[in-house]
Amino acid sequence: MSLKSAISIPGLSNGQHVVRTTTRQQNPLIFTDSQDRNFVTEFLRPTSSKGYMAKQVFPGKKSGTTEELSWWIPPPHYHLLQDEHFKVESGEGVWHLWGGKTVHLKKGDEIIIPARKWHTFQKTEGSEEPFSVLYQYDKEYAEMEESFFRNCFTYFEDCRKGGAEPSIFQLGVFAVHFWMPIALPVPGPEWFNFVVSTVMTVLLGCIGQYVLGYKASYVEYYAKDAKKQE
Repeated sequence: MSLKSAISIPGLSNGQHVVRTTTRQQNPLIFTDSQDRNFVTEFLRPTSSKGYMAKQVFPGKKSGTTEELSWWIPPPHYHLLQDEHFKVESGEGVWHLWGGKTVHLKKGDEIIIPARKWHTFQKTEGSEEPFSVLYQYDKEYAEMEESFFRNCFTYFEDCRKGGAEPSIFQLGVFAVHFWMPIALPVPGPEWFNFVVSTVMTVLLGCIGQYVLGYKASYVEYYAKDAKKQE
């Protein structure tokens, strides 16, 4: 029996169906983009000496090619419940932060993003070295964070493979349930951006869940005990 099931994504401009791929037992998750570059997300288990719980690896630019904007750059977003701690394991990257700040980090550098402050990051453009980033967050949220990564990233990959744009309403459902409002380009002070972005994200999430029927988690993408789901 196939490990894939077709789902209809309401609101897509091309009206296509997206195939939902079963990835719940995969660790690491490995996705590609239009340039056949591999993007890796690995879920770690913290120890007394190593508190990082996830790792993302962005591939370096292929020599002799023109680098395209990555599908896997996270959109600007907030974390409502916790600070987020990043450490660069290899390569170089740039963090775009609240207030228009930009921070460049290289191997060994660390940064802490306070709760309720928007941020996004990406590999330094043109760098041929892979960019590896470790994530650390409060242990009580480890399961929630893994569920978010697995659901959101695999959904993005299935949309990419199906030639469809991700639904903003599905993204709103993910954002609401995992306490990560999308940061919108709203003019004005930071507190105003935070309030408007949170309200709009909740509105999108409510329409997505209660009108369009999207879910925050899919059994193909995530199961707390994956073996019992087989």
